[in-house]
Amino acid sequence: MDDADDVVKLRQVKWKTNLSRQVNEFSEIIKDDEVFEKYFGEKYVEMLADKSKAITRTLIKLGVVYTALMLSLFASQNIGESEFEVFGYGFKNLSYYKDFLLLLAALISPISAILSAYQQYLKALIRECLKKIAPDASIRQFYSHLYMDEYFEGLISKNSETSIAPHGFVVLLLVIFLVIILFLFFTLLAGSVFIQISVIYDIATKPASSHYLNLFIVIFAIASILLSWLVTIMQFPMPEVDLSNYSKLFELEKQNPEKYKESMIKLGRENDKREALSTIVLSVIVYIVVFAGIALYWSSGIFNNVSSFLSKAMPGSFFVMLLSSELAKYLKRRGMAWFFQKYPDKSDHRLPAFKRLGRVFFLAKIVVPLCLSVGYAFFALSAGR
Repeated sequence: MDDADDVVKLRQVKWKTNLSRQVNEFSEIIKDDEVFEKYFGEKYVEMLADKSKAITRTLIKLGVVYTALMLSLFASQNIGESEFEVFGYGFKNLSYYKDFLLLLAALISPISAILSAYQQYLKALIRECLKKIAPDASIRQFYSHLYMDEYFEGLISKNSETSIAPHGFVVLLLVIFLVIILFLFFTLLAGSVFIQISVIYDIATKPASSHYLNLFIVIFAIASILLSWLVTIMQFPMPEVDLSNYSKLFELEKQNPEKYKESMIKLGRENDKREALSTIVLSVIVYIVVFAGIALYWSSGIFNNVSSFLSKAMPGSFFVMLLSSELAKYLKRRGMAWFFQKYPDKSDHRLPAFKRLGRVFFLAKIVVPLCLSVGYAFFALSAGR
């Protein structure tokens, strides 16, 4: 058993995705070579690969349509009754059809999320089958391209030789590439959400159709956005509490104090990574809710000009996300320093105090982005008044 497996066993909170549980169950089934050859094999992999590629084509088409709908909704909020022209094709009076455009966009969003989740499931099954067909990892890396589309595989190389390390310039290019990808992803994500919020508000306050149809479109659009987010969140690792964690750590501390210290350091590093990721996710969610809520209550007129709304909303998402992450790290460092100074190893109140401090840290991950979001929202929305 290697160190990584030992650390996994010692975690109190284990994070697992529903996909990983299903894949583990499938892996147990195909361990039997006779079962694998009889029911699965390469034919099974080929069929899964065809389904996955068909879903990819569907997702690309839906993505193009969704992008066109977002651009149309953006245009409908800015050009009024004037003509909107792209590549020689003109579109008139888009504002008259924004109810229908929003309904289509709201319909595409959860469908794309569900298809994407199912495709990830198919790809995971293919990878498990390929482990049986090509046990050697270096062979499997190239053999897998028969069945899977790894679009970035040709851009990012992996050095198999231990004596060769990438040049600093190559590392810089990879960092810039990843930053741009993340920037585009969060920009498109936040932009599409804010555009839909703006259109939903506009349709709710200035209905162009009958009352019940208008109410249906507004409720359906809101439910669709929430469903898309929920489907995405359900794919994230979810926590499971291992109640035997304390006894394992206690036994390890008695039997091997040095390994106990090493394991605690590794567990601490893993927790720091998860803390940083959870802080970023929470700060983005808090910011979207707070900024949209304050804009709706305090400066609802900004929804009439979606370009002005986005120009104020988008910079704040990165400001709040980055500053919240750094402040959370600083508060945790200061809090832990205070804790170890205040409560020595043999203090009777150490464990209850540590639990209270953990609750404070979690509360800070919500309160800090909340305060930053409120401050930025009032600053940004009052700047143009």
